[in-house]
Amino acid sequence: MKTQTLNLTQPKVTPGSIDEDNVYRNRFARPGKPLESNIIIESGALNKLKTRGREYVPELCHEAKNYLLVDEIVDSVYGDKVLQGFRDAGLEVYKIVTPADAVDESGNPSAERHKTLAVFSNCVNEILDSGISKHSCIISLGGGVTNNLAGYIASSLYRGVTLVHFCTSMMSMTDAAIDFKQAVNHQLGKNLLGSYYPAANIVIDPEVLETLSKRHILNGISEALKHALCQSRKVTEAIVNPLDEDLHQALRNSDFLEMVCRDCIDHKVPTLTHYNESDFNEMVPQYGHAIAHAVEHLSFHSKGVSPLLHGEAVAIGMCVTAEVSRILGVCDESTVDEHYSYVSRAGLPVYVPDGIGIEAIQNKLCYDKHYVKKPTMGLLAEIGKMHCNRDGSFSVEVDNEVINQALVNHMKRRDNADRCTDLYTIEASDTLKSGHPSSAGFTVSSDGSDSNPASDRSHSRSASLDSESNRSYGPATTFDWDPMTAKSFGTRQQGISNCYCNPWECSC
Repeated sequence: MKTQTLNLTQPKVTPGSIDEDNVYRNRFARPGKPLESNIIIESGALNKLKTRGREYVPELCHEAKNYLLVDEIVDSVYGDKVLQGFRDAGLEVYKIVTPADAVDESGNPSAERHKTLAVFSNCVNEILDSGISKHSCIISLGGGVTNNLAGYIASSLYRGVTLVHFCTSMMSMTDAAIDFKQAVNHQLGKNLLGSYYPAANIVIDPEVLETLSKRHILNGISEALKHALCQSRKVTEAIVNPLDEDLHQALRNSDFLEMVCRDCIDHKVPTLTHYNESDFNEMVPQYGHAIAHAVEHLSFHSKGVSPLLHGEAVAIGMCVTAEVSRILGVCDESTVDEHYSYVSRAGLPVYVPDGIGIEAIQNKLCYDKHYVKKPTMGLLAEIGKMHCNRDGSFSVEVDNEVINQALVNHMKRRDNADRCTDLYTIEASDTLKSGHPSSAGFTVSSDGSDSNPASDRSHSRSASLDSESNRSYGPATTFDWDPMTAKSFGTRQQGISNCYCNPWECSC
């Protein structure tokens, strides 16, 4: 029998080199899995899974065992419907339900506190126990937390299996899912453990926003407004004008919300595709975030302050960043005024909440991922145009004295301003008056009953989730932590006066 000879074109050996110091050196490299994601915006997508499910899930996975990851809030609304839709399409799909809080410190549904290694491990254990192959797909159904958690799971199992996102929040549709970044939180900070891993398909169904609170819709619109302020005055006007004309009508207008998603994605896509070509592609998505991360964090840890949603903190951060630009001579006063005007007209908060001090904010700035020796941020020369340095870069190191003066100017505006009527400030006022998390984040029917799917439900979590993840933490309370030393989001548990544990690790 004749032996077949393989016609290999690769070398049999790649010799190393020995330098003058007698140090051996060699290297290996190969092209990796391409980072590429397809985005599909289709109204009623969740109702079309029987006929469209096999298109949304790549063909590679059609004969494999696949998993639908969903938190318990979204599960109660869409979980069984989506699971059955995939099964009706002839796909083998099993559901894993992760924990979520019906009401968090801000008075809104949230799963952020459960984006942890413990929940990650529970999900992985259940998947491995049930069975998986290299052709399996992890399908996320939810907002940014679920997207991130599923993405990290997909990137880790078998060193990477197929990932598909179904977005159910505005933040997911405009920001969280539209990226390669996947992560979970660590007790020392958000998104410290993760990977860069692409979802094969990202499916956006604007109809699901009908069950999302108006404040959470605005939360996602803030990220779209960020891209607009940095990249297009025309898009800025297209987003802000309908909100300014009739905020509540616009937030329930599916055509308007789909337009916001499309325009945001159109402007975000080039920053992802051309990411390595210029730091412009990092500074645009991070605009306002250096200040925002500090203010958001402190809002969870300062007595008498109602917690901010991420997009709300970004809105404030952009206004403070505009103050920085003016001090550095990058923009004029009218551009600063326009920041405050556009953000305010969109129904978003513009001012750092009273109760968060300048020193605390500056202390927290050093935890921003772009902080090296100084805070680093992108700045606007005018609405729709990022400031470019003489060397062609877009990142600017900012002295602490400039940050301090920007915050002083910002707070002078706040102290001289008329009463704010943005959704955050209205709900924060209600919360602090009542002493309880506000219920204003829920959708209320015409008869006054709470129709939001996050309330009055039985929570059915995955059977494999252990007692640590199933523990009930009770309602959130405002408390007196030292904001200068607090390192993580979340609160101490109600009724435990001396517990300052991180809520993700606390066993009190």
